[in-house]
Amino acid sequence: MNTSRIETLEDLHALLPKRGRLMGLDLGTKTIGIALSDANWTVAAPYETVQRKKFTADAECLISLAESESVQGLVLGLPLNMDG
Repeated sequence: MNTSRIETLEDLHALLPKRGRLMGLDLGTKTIGIALSDANWTVAAPYETVQRKKFTADAECLISLAESESVQGLVLGLPLNMDG
């Protein structure tokens, strides 16, 4: 497991394989929005929205999806405004 600190997209890019899908997560209190990129990181598209349950069930769902779609990295959404 790589424990390097990632602060910029360049840091992330240096740690990832040259090709492979990225999974974008928009973590909400009731749902998790998921998007997947293509293997070349040129475009991402919405994939599905998961209804949140408990942490373990949510984590298992995301791990299963990442494995089945050959995901090489995660990108977490950062809210710019907290007003919804």
